[in-house]
Amino acid sequence: MTGIHSEESWQGVYLGVVLIWSPLPGSITPADLETLSEDERTRADALTAPRRRLEYVGARAQLRRALGAVLRVSPAAVPIDVDEFGKPQPTAGGVQFNLSHSAGALLIGWGERPLGVDLERAARSVRHILRVRIVNQVSEAAAIDAIAAFTLVEAVTKALGRGLGAISGLRLDEVGERGELHFSGPHERLICARLVPLPEAYVGAVAVVI
Repeated sequence: MTGIHSEESWQGVYLGVVLIWSPLPGSITPADLETLSEDERTRADALTAPRRRLEYVGARAQLRRALGAVLRVSPAAVPIDVDEFGKPQPTAGGVQFNLSHSAGALLIGWGERPLGVDLERAARSVRHILRVRIVNQVSEAAAIDAIAAFTLVEAVTKALGRGLGAISGLRLDEVGERGELHFSGPHERLICARLVPLPEAYVGAVAVVI
């Protein structure tokens, strides 16, 4: 596992997943829009809230640029589809990916196995988070705060491709010596997850189906 920090971005490899964290752009450029598919541009045009539109376009543009470099195609040519749960998936190249954006920043991950990433604001309220049983279990077992536990659980459910709907069947099996957590999901699928080191205003996690 490695990590490279700069004032504007962070890149690392954890659990075999390449991760990039970066701030979202402050504005949308014509170049950003040109990277999107026709369906993505249509969706962007339908977003009336400026902040939501900026987050959507900025996140998709950066995702396409990163995957384009991996697949050696132009960003606009990256084949992205959605699975039965609505999770974006590439349709060629054998690359699995996931992304998450929060509080003006973006976390992208890609690798060979089904994976999930989650990014949260470190100062997020824990009022509702603490009501989730598995979050409390992770917090106590790993001796981490509620936000970190929630971020791990979110990454795990995204790796399963079912979002928070997978929580009811999720079980924490073990906390490893190096900080990795092992879970069992629906149909006894096994998932490994861990936190990743980001700027202190954010909490990030990555999870991989093993």
